[in-house]
Amino acid sequence: MDRWAVIDAYFRDETLVSQQIESYNQFVNETIPEIIEENQVIDPEVGDFQIELKGVHIEKPMATEIDGSVRRLYPMEARIRDRNYMASIYLDMVAIRRGVELQRARMRIGELPVMVKSDLCWLKGLSPKELIDLGEDPLDFGGYFIINGKEKILVALDEAAPNKVFVSKENRSNISAVATIYSTRGMYKGRTRVERRNDGIWIAHFPLAPRNLKWIVLLRALGFTDDQEILDAFLGEKEVLNDALLNLEASEIKTEEEAIDYIGKYVAPGQIKDYRLRRAQEVIDNYLLPHIGTSPEDRKAKGYFLIRMAERTSEAAYGLRPFDDKDHLANKRVELSGKLMETLFRFAFRALVKDIRFQVERALARRKKLRLNTVVRPNAFTEAIMYGMSTGTWPNRRTGVAQNMNRLNFIAPIYMARRVNSPLSKRRKNFEAREVHGTHFGRFCPIQTPEGVSAGLIKYLALTAKVTTASDAGKMDRLLKKLGVKPVIG
Repeated sequence: MDRWAVIDAYFRDETLVSQQIESYNQFVNETIPEIIEENQVIDPEVGDFQIELKGVHIEKPMATEIDGSVRRLYPMEARIRDRNYMASIYLDMVAIRRGVELQRARMRIGELPVMVKSDLCWLKGLSPKELIDLGEDPLDFGGYFIINGKEKILVALDEAAPNKVFVSKENRSNISAVATIYSTRGMYKGRTRVERRNDGIWIAHFPLAPRNLKWIVLLRALGFTDDQEILDAFLGEKEVLNDALLNLEASEIKTEEEAIDYIGKYVAPGQIKDYRLRRAQEVIDNYLLPHIGTSPEDRKAKGYFLIRMAERTSEAAYGLRPFDDKDHLANKRVELSGKLMETLFRFAFRALVKDIRFQVERALARRKKLRLNTVVRPNAFTEAIMYGMSTGTWPNRRTGVAQNMNRLNFIAPIYMARRVNSPLSKRRKNFEAREVHGTHFGRFCPIQTPEGVSAGLIKYLALTAKVTTASDAGKMDRLLKKLGVKPVIG
């Protein structure tokens, strides 16, 4: 078999930066409408006034001259004139007061950086001759941004897979196994842990929870008051069932209200019982496994998930299953430009919503007539976006995400577009994370990495490696239901 024929066929359809462009296109076409839908209603705390967001519209980059004329803005002009290659974002807004519609308008909320050769770029689909006429290199793959005339590229990040359980062994003498999950919902990312002590007791940890919270107490707070229901949820290994029985016998709390009040005494100390109960329920709904849901109806599903986590710690402790390898690529995700822009967009959009709410409250306090063009300030959104793109500092305190693109030769920009950084500290040894893993074969280059403190933490994708974009989880749910799989809840 001629291997070069296969490679030629691959590069006829793919480029070395196509995964970056596909990720950005998915962000623009799918993720932005989802973020707008999540924040569909802006409801200030004063007055009977609210703003509903009905849809989003993104224009391609345009240039407005001093005389007011508007025309297309191409990448080469943005480079030469030190301009931003950005697209204007418009939201369809409806102002409502006491259930009556006051105004409906399409408002400009700010600008979004446009990736060269993406769906929003004027260069997409042009022939080599048309690109040359516009002053562009027909061999340029794109995949970068132009901010203040400088070419910027978003460096991919190598992260632990979100919403996935990892079972590991820690260096503490009283803990035999730990199940950890980084539950992610929108911008929020919280860690939930279930630890198995040597005596078989399970301890649960999640943000704002009391220290050394027994797993069975948290399960009671989620509505599991029937011991037989808990035992039936386990898969039936004798050793695991023994641990479950041990935890049931060790708990003095038997009702849901007692368990919620126990948590409430830690999250709202010194408060009356009704407030403690309400505050504890809010903490459980919003901070415990938020990727499953944040409503009271999702508590049962969270309980079953915690049972699976506890079960896996016991299986690992008894040698019934191996501990998970954190360096295995199946347990990692590469965050491309689309995911990185999603984080920045969520932060900027949250700043915009906060500013709109403030402007509405101020106008109501001054008894002014409310108009959408007076409460929507595009600068609030654009400034947050520009700060991240200009400095490379992302909202989650990561630095060096957006970097100036290297144009020393033809390979240099491609080299940067296929670079993958690890978030681990370069000052620590982290020998296992720096070593070449068996799953890197065909995916990461085993040779190319910097010398010194960055060795093994900065990697580069192999030539024919491609990072896939996220898929719709709803399609998988519908497929499973079509195949006859029945949900545990509902």
